[in-house]
Amino acid sequence: MRGHDGRRARVDAPDPLRSALQQMLAREGWTISEPAEMVVTADRPDRIALQSIGFRALTALGEIPDLLRAVPPSTLRYAPPAAIVAALADIGKINEYFAIGTGPVGAGLLPVHQLYTDSALLEGVVERVRTRIGATERRVAVSTFFLGFAARLWSVGIGAVIGHHLVPDIGTHELSFGETGGAVTLHIADPLGWQGDDLEPMLADLVLDGHLAPLAAALKRLGPISPKLLRGNAASALLGAANQYDRHRSASSPDSARRLADRLCADQRLAGAINFDNGGYRRASCCLYYRTRNSGLCGDCVFTKVPGTLGRKDAS
Repeated sequence: MRGHDGRRARVDAPDPLRSALQQMLAREGWTISEPAEMVVTADRPDRIALQSIGFRALTALGEIPDLLRAVPPSTLRYAPPAAIVAALADIGKINEYFAIGTGPVGAGLLPVHQLYTDSALLEGVVERVRTRIGATERRVAVSTFFLGFAARLWSVGIGAVIGHHLVPDIGTHELSFGETGGAVTLHIADPLGWQGDDLEPMLADLVLDGHLAPLAAALKRLGPISPKLLRGNAASALLGAANQYDRHRSASSPDSARRLADRLCADQRLAGAINFDNGGYRRASCCLYYRTRNSGLCGDCVFTKVPGTLGRKDAS
C-alpha cells in the first residue's frame, strides 16, 4: 500500500546505490523531484541518512521502507542547495555577524554541539573572551560570549528569512565553529535549508531550542549566571540583528526584519526579556557589558546611566 503518494524526495548518492534508493522510495509512494520534502544521502548501503522536518535517521538499506512510513508530513520543502549557498553568500556581505562559511570542514573547526557538552572546551573559550574584553568577572565574559554567539545565529536566520524566504539548516548536527581569542565564526559543510509559508517557528526552534537553550545550560554548569540575563541576551541579539539587516537593506516593507524580530520576541521562550514602548525597546535585564574596561551602556540597556558603584546589585 502506498501511504505517501505525492511526497517528494531528493537522493544524493552514487550509482548503483542511487538507483536502488530511488526504486525503494518509489515503491513507498515517493517521487524524486524538487522541491523535496526529504533528503536521502548515502555513500554506502549500510550508512544512509534520511532527513526531513522533525525527522532524522541513519540506517542501512534494508531498513528504509519502515522508516519512510514514519516520516511526518510537512508543508515545508528543501530549497535547492545552490539557492542556500547563494543566500548565505549574499547575507554574508552585510557584516561579519551575518557571515557563515560553506564547503568542506577545514582544520580548526569543531562541531558546535561540543560547546554544549565539553565543559573544558567551553571554559577555555569563555576565558579567552574574558581576556579579550578585559573583564575581571567570569559572568561578564559568559554574558558577552552568549550575546555574540546568539547574534551570529539570529543574523544568519533573519537575513535568510527576510532576504531570501528560506531558513538554512543551522542545527547542531550541521553547524561547525572556529574560535580565536574568544571570537567565533560559523561554518556549514553541506548547506541545506527550507522554503515555505511558515518559516518563523522553524527559525525560532532552531535558534532557541537547538542552540541557545543547551548553551545556556552548559554555561550554567561553569558557574552562576542569571537565566534572566541570558534570556535578555537572546532577545537583544535578535532585535540587534534585525536592526542591522534593515539598516543595510533600507527595509521599510511589512516584512522588514524588525517586524519579524518583534513577532519572535513574543515567543514564550523570550517572555519578559524586552519592554517595548512607542516603537522603541529596552531590555528587562543588563548584559553587564558596562563592567568591561572603557565601556558604557548598551543602547537597549535596562539602565539609563552607568551604575555608580560596581559592587551594587545588578538588574540581571
